[in-house]
Amino acid sequence: MSHKNTIFRHLNRINMKKLYALTTALVLIFAHAGVAQTVIDPNPVQLNDLDVSIADIVAYSTVTNESSFNVNYEWVRTEVEITEGWTSAVCDKNQCYLWFVDSQEFSLSPGEEGTLDVHVYPDDLEGAAIIEVKVTDVSNPNNTDTGLYLFNNTLGTSERLSNAIALYPNPAEDQLFLENPDKVEFIEIYDIHGKVHLTSQVNGSASIDVSNLSSGNYIVRMWNANNEQVSTNLLMKN
Repeated sequence: MSHKNTIFRHLNRINMKKLYALTTALVLIFAHAGVAQTVIDPNPVQLNDLDVSIADIVAYSTVTNESSFNVNYEWVRTEVEITEGWTSAVCDKNQCYLWFVDSQEFSLSPGEEGTLDVHVYPDDLEGAAIIEVKVTDVSNPNNTDTGLYLFNNTLGTSERLSNAIALYPNPAEDQLFLENPDKVEFIEIYDIHGKVHLTSQVNGSASIDVSNLSSGNYIVRMWNANNEQVSTNLLMKN
C-alpha cells in the first residue's frame, strides 16, 4: 500500500469520527428542542370565598423540569384581571419577589421541581384576580407552560373582565358571538397552558366558529385594528 493511500485512509477515519460526533450532537440538540417537558401543577389554581382581611393570600403551585437536561427558565407574570387596590407577586424556587417584579430567571436540574406560587395582597378590599405566569425555556421557546391562578374567579363564567367585550353563549357549543364586533379586528383562543388553538379575523362579523375546539376551558384575547388588546375573556367550550 502506498504512503499516499495510507494518508487518505487516516484522513477518512478522522472525517468519519467528526461526522459521527456532529450527528450525535445534532440528535441530542433536536431531541431537547422538540419536546416540551415543562409542567406546572396544579393548573389552574382556584381559590374562592377569600377572606380579604388576610394580608397575604397564596395560591400554591410548582413547576417541574421533566427533561434529562438542565434548563434555564424565565417566568413572566401577567395580571389578566385584578381589583384596583390589590397587588400580586410571584415566588419561585429562589425567592419571593416584590409586586413590581414581572419576570425573573431561574434554573432546574433534570427532574427537579421548583416553587411557582402567586401571592395576592387584597388590602381588606373585596375583589378578584386572574394571574398568569408563563414559564419558558430560555434556549427553547417551544418548551413552555402557562400557569393560571384564579382568586375569587372560576373558568367558564360569563363574568366580564376589565374593559372586556362580552362573549356569548358561555359555555359555547359551535358558534361564539361578540357583543361589539365592530371594535374587534381579530381574536386568539388559547388553552390555559398557553397553546393557541384558534386565530380568527373578525372584520365586523358577530360570530366565530368554535366547533373544532375540544371541550374545556380557554382564554380569548381580542385586538382592534391598531393591534391594541381590547379584551381578555374566559371561555368554556362544551
